[in-house]
Amino acid sequence: MRARYALVELDTLRPHEHTQPALLGKTIDAIRTDGFVRRPILVESRHLVILDGHHRYEALRRLGCKRTPAYLVDYEDEAIVLTTWPGATVDRVTKAEVVDRALRGDLFPPKTTRHIISIEFEDVRVALDELR
Repeated sequence: MRARYALVELDTLRPHEHTQPALLGKTIDAIRTDGFVRRPILVESRHLVILDGHHRYEALRRLGCKRTPAYLVDYEDEAIVLTTWPGATVDRVTKAEVVDRALRGDLFPPKTTRHIISIEFEDVRVALDELR
């Protein structure tokens, strides 16, 4: 599987899940306190759908940032496996549904989808000032 690292404009990204308020607050506080983003979000490269990192995306947006570090991937790659989290409102979801929901703005509840990827992505250290 190939992934391309880039700084991506936040307004071009499409979430497919809502965020949890408590977790979002903790994420905002952690990024603000640290002054850096260390973990890029995972983005489907064709439609710019956020696959992983909804809370980081929303935290950066609320912190006044314009960009985010991201790994762009081919969602059709078989190395990306889609499941659901325990307690999700649905038992099964397809990649096509994820993209469709994101394009229509009909977001899943928080922590519905879980993407499992067989490679590890490197963390980065991008200062908030570089993202504004």
